[in-house]
Amino acid sequence: MNPCICEGNWRNIVKDTEQYLDQVYHNERDNKDYVFFGIVHGKDDYYYGMCELGNGKTVLLSCVGSMEHHGYTLKGPLVTAKPETDGYNI
Repeated sequence: MNPCICEGNWRNIVKDTEQYLDQVYHNERDNKDYVFFGIVHGKDDYYYGMCELGNGKTVLLSCVGSMEHHGYTLKGPLVTAKPETDGYNI
């Protein structure tokens, strides 16, 4: 067994998702916003890592489907803002 995790689809998944790092997605199922923080390598699969804005709850979505397939719609970039301004904050 090769200890490198870059075998298989890993490199393609990372390359395809780099542009979505720190992007905010809306989950249509729970009506909450999440930020995509990266790919997570699990024992059995690769996952999209999502962090709920406001409370930091982490959700892992299988990379077998797209984020949209899981009910997440792209809203735009994460904006770190001062409390008196509008923006998405973790």
